[in-house]
Amino acid sequence: MTVETGFLIVLFLTVVAGALAVFELSGVRKKSKQLGKRLAELHTDEVKSRKNMYLRLATRFHGSDYGKEWEQKLMGADVRMSGFNYVLLQCVLLFVITYLLNVLLGLRFPMDMIVAYFVVTIGSSRWLKARRRKFAAQIDRQLPEVCRMLGSSIRAGMSIQQAIGMVASELKAPAGPLFQEMSRQLKLGSNIDTVLSELGERLQSRDIRLLIQTVTIQRQAGGNLAKAMDQLARTLEERERMNKELSNQTAESRYIALTLALMPVFLVVAFNIVFKGFVTPLFTIPGLILLVVVVILMLIGFLAIRRVTNIKA
Repeated sequence: MTVETGFLIVLFLTVVAGALAVFELSGVRKKSKQLGKRLAELHTDEVKSRKNMYLRLATRFHGSDYGKEWEQKLMGADVRMSGFNYVLLQCVLLFVITYLLNVLLGLRFPMDMIVAYFVVTIGSSRWLKARRRKFAAQIDRQLPEVCRMLGSSIRAGMSIQQAIGMVASELKAPAGPLFQEMSRQLKLGSNIDTVLSELGERLQSRDIRLLIQTVTIQRQAGGNLAKAMDQLARTLEERERMNKELSNQTAESRYIALTLALMPVFLVVAFNIVFKGFVTPLFTIPGLILLVVVVILMLIGFLAIRRVTNIKA
């Protein structure tokens, strides 16, 4: 056999092997695509069913009075989360805190879940109130500028609706988006009194209520609204300056009150970690009575200190 014949045989076998490899590869790719398509359909159906279940529950929740109440609370606190997601987060925290109480303090069911429920409920309420106060304080700091812009717009011949639209377009967050929502409601045909009333209910701020009352009285009595806005701006700036001075002078007392309230909790947890079963007697009948009395006394002391130090101009 010559060299040329051997080369042709090798070339032929190479071509045959390459053709077989191509056919095998195409078959494998075809089967892989079919399998991937089936898996994708199953995965899509599962995701859709889960998503639809979530959307159905969320829609039903938001359509109820309970869900609408939660939406108002979260909007007033400037929490960018739907009411349904917030309630789900509370449920997750409930189970997490129940587990931690069981591990750290040795509480058993149902006492651990009862304590966790009160912790989540009270903690959520206090956190939302703190967020509402913080959001209202941010709005209050921008109110002098809002009043001046309203006064300048009205002095230039604009109506109160047009002045609110001007504030919405010129002012930065957080007051800007708030007035944008008010302007949108006015353009849709809502009454100015209704829009202002909803603003007061949402923010729960004395300065906001003062602004609303000034606008309402001046509109009804037919006074000089531009001049009233300028005077209100100066008054709000003076109050803000005085409140900052009072807050700086009472900061130490407020932190002492918070420290005194949290210290017994940390001590109980620390002792229970060192001495297993340290808190078990507290959950007997005499222990619960003693615990309630101690908690009430602590709350009275904490609230008394907060009331003395919470001075507003």
